[in-house]
Amino acid sequence: MRNPYTVGRWLRGADHYGREQLLDYLIHADDPAIWVVGTRRMGKTSLLRQLEWLLTTEHETGFVPLFWDLQGSESKEDFDYELFLAVEDEMPRFQAYGVDVSALYGRDAIDILRALQRGLRQHGKQLLLLIDEAEAWISLAKNDYQALARLRKAFQSGGMRTIMTSTKLLMQLNDLTRNWLTSPFLFGFSLVNLWSLEPEASAGLVQQEQSSTPVRVEPERIEEVLRHCHRHPYLVQTLCYRLFEESDGVGTLRAIREEDLHADHLLSGFFEVDFKCLAPTERQVLLTVARQGIIDEEELVSKIDNESLEQISMYVHGMNNLGYLQRVYGRPDVQSAGSDDDEGYTLTEAADATRDGQFGRWTVGNEFLRRWMLENYQELAQTLYSDVSDYGAESLLEMGRKVELDYLQHEVSELRRRLDSLLAAHKGYGNEPPPELEQEIQQLRGELERAGTQLRNLAG
Repeated sequence: MRNPYTVGRWLRGADHYGREQLLDYLIHADDPAIWVVGTRRMGKTSLLRQLEWLLTTEHETGFVPLFWDLQGSESKEDFDYELFLAVEDEMPRFQAYGVDVSALYGRDAIDILRALQRGLRQHGKQLLLLIDEAEAWISLAKNDYQALARLRKAFQSGGMRTIMTSTKLLMQLNDLTRNWLTSPFLFGFSLVNLWSLEPEASAGLVQQEQSSTPVRVEPERIEEVLRHCHRHPYLVQTLCYRLFEESDGVGTLRAIREEDLHADHLLSGFFEVDFKCLAPTERQVLLTVARQGIIDEEELVSKIDNESLEQISMYVHGMNNLGYLQRVYGRPDVQSAGSDDDEGYTLTEAADATRDGQFGRWTVGNEFLRRWMLENYQELAQTLYSDVSDYGAESLLEMGRKVELDYLQHEVSELRRRLDSLLAAHKGYGNEPPPELEQEIQQLRGELERAGTQLRNLAG
């Protein structure tokens, strides 16, 4: 039996786990332009590829997707050519709507997009442009801001829908385009944070439930993996890949050893990029949390100059959304989230801690990142320059709050609808409902409670 965990490439179809509510939101949202922000290896490319797969295999909508990878593009000519190649890669998809793909060779990106829109419009369809590695727009802003301005107009004109993904580094665009006669580039995009996987999807990933060869994992080991990785999909796959063992044709996960939680050269590179995406105040927050182990917001304010409790709360909320930080149910005597005297909490203990008023403390987002931060602390603390300003970070948070509220309201509504449907089915079985149905109802109630809590915290 081969190792079933995938590390280093995007996934779709049966290999893609979770994010159902987010995908549904992206398909049905009214916004003409959406920006999905996530850290390195959080699954941004897989999200777009899964969206493309759903729209070409399972969902009958008015959209025809096109995946456009900007990685490596710097000049206008680069962007034009990469867009043509993206269309050529899906030639049958667009020829079915009367688009002469070969005639698009040598045309600029605006002309290509207009030709696609015309062909699709004649068949009652609309283009859904899926842009990956959108940080490349930064080079275009520096080299040819007029070309970028024309593209922005095309994205927000209403003739198509655009969903692009990137890290926070793209916030540089607002600084670079602040003096445009119109508003800065990103102000026309609705913002969505790409969070960690849902708990049930994360557990399914550990067990490879959607695979033809699932892995047999004890519940305690699943909880341990997810606690160390904080449901970060790449880290879950990485740790499980390291732990995988096969015996008599059955896959299992061995016990976690100290060296399994070490960030290798590849992971260290990703963490370095993620750190560079932080604004100066965010870096101070993360470094302070790493040094303290577990800390509450009042303590953070006392250790960071010139920031109010309201500002710190805003920053840590945004950093939690992107996985840099996580809430913990920490005891005041525990000084390190990964120290020997803190063995972690079960869900029952977490609930008890919440009732005891211990909720609301913060630690580093996952064990790999925490250890990397401490190993490189002195060097990181001296890294003063940032490509992302505090102004940019705060603008990002302001942009995201309304969209986050809309998304959570949509998620709560969808979860309630699904729960009502299951409860109606449950009633039809009388006193002998199937155990699987009762388990699904319990899981949905848990998801609904979590989403409702997030919504109340954000609205408050």
